[in-house]
Amino acid sequence: MKSEKKKKLILSVITLILVFGIVGSAIDIILRQRRAANVIDLQNKTRVTLSWWGNDARHLYTMEGVDAFQDKNKDIEVSYRYGVWSGYEKRNRVWMESDNEADVMQINYAWLDEYSKDGKGYYDLRQLSDYIDLSNFTESELLYGTNNGVLNALPIAMNTHTFYYNQDLLDKYGVGVPENWDDLVKLGKLAKKDGKYALGMSKKQLFLILIAYYEQSFGTKVFNEDGTLRVDKDGIKFMLEYYKILFDEHVICPIDSFDRAKYFSGDIIGTMCWISDTKIYSDGLAETGVNVSMGSYPVMDGAKMSGWYIKPATMWAISADTEHPEEAAKLLNYLLNDPYMVTLQGTEKGVPVSDAAVHVLSENGLKETNEYKATEVMTKDQDSLNLMIPNMENEDIIDCFKSGADEYLYGKTQIDKCANDIFKAMNDVIKED
Repeated sequence: MKSEKKKKLILSVITLILVFGIVGSAIDIILRQRRAANVIDLQNKTRVTLSWWGNDARHLYTMEGVDAFQDKNKDIEVSYRYGVWSGYEKRNRVWMESDNEADVMQINYAWLDEYSKDGKGYYDLRQLSDYIDLSNFTESELLYGTNNGVLNALPIAMNTHTFYYNQDLLDKYGVGVPENWDDLVKLGKLAKKDGKYALGMSKKQLFLILIAYYEQSFGTKVFNEDGTLRVDKDGIKFMLEYYKILFDEHVICPIDSFDRAKYFSGDIIGTMCWISDTKIYSDGLAETGVNVSMGSYPVMDGAKMSGWYIKPATMWAISADTEHPEEAAKLLNYLLNDPYMVTLQGTEKGVPVSDAAVHVLSENGLKETNEYKATEVMTKDQDSLNLMIPNMENEDIIDCFKSGADEYLYGKTQIDKCANDIFKAMNDVIKED
């Protein structure tokens, strides 16, 4: 009996081995078939790359939108490159100089001048008008992305600077929202008693606010239209002298120690930021439980010119070297005009320029957003705003000013030498470009 049972057990094991072997082989065949199908599927798709910068919220809604784009366009696969702004500009320079840029790119307005002065640095979008609905933009709006007669990019939104203040702190000090330079200095002096600052901002905003003060004072621009300096050494000295007043009187927080946490905590009362950053600096401050007020651009009595500027917030462009222009154009059009993508993005990049996008958002409370309110002010003042000259945002030029100014602010050099050094360094950068 034991021998019989042993035989049956052996037969059962053999049977199981054979069954599992057959099943295993079948599963393996199925898996191989699926992998082969996936490879064939990928081979039948056109792969395009997309690059952008921003915060986590932007990354998430962009990827969600692109997933929906791929569902609509089964023959296109999109891969990503994205990151925060810090360091992104340098990475973009490497990509552009090594011909490794993405097919579709979010670009800064200043990059048109840097990479495509002749109009050949990015693809001519008019050649792709069968896939991109250019009717959503006026000819004047298309001019923002045109170099040497070639349409290189489309504006996502328009941008200028705006000011946001902690209204509760303004009430505490018994002052209104600053309207001019004297108001800002007054607020700084009040804040100084408590170890606070009137404003916090980045080095770019610092540079631009000093440009505004200079141009209002003298009625002449700091930069010529071709990006060369119109200001002389004495002009740089004038800007440094005013910067020291703003620094000493706690109007502007030291640039290297500014962070949003101090603004949200009330150590800094207000900020100067792009309209496209409204969600961060206005909505974000309101979420801490305080009342927020929007301020106007400071202007001096009898100003000879406004000194404030306007530009496209960001733009979409297509690589001049793309191997898949039609697919890239479909993606670009989707990012600007598709109702689902427009709803996902909302006003995170500012109020859209595209008529199709504005129509979608107008049905979903666009006029109630702080971005819309700030854009209304920009539109009202548009005649007094100048189109930004790309070198005003040139990181190397701004670094020349900021690092040189630090030497003067902290007593390491005399103002005349500092002004001369900054003037020379700026011109050296401009000549290299």
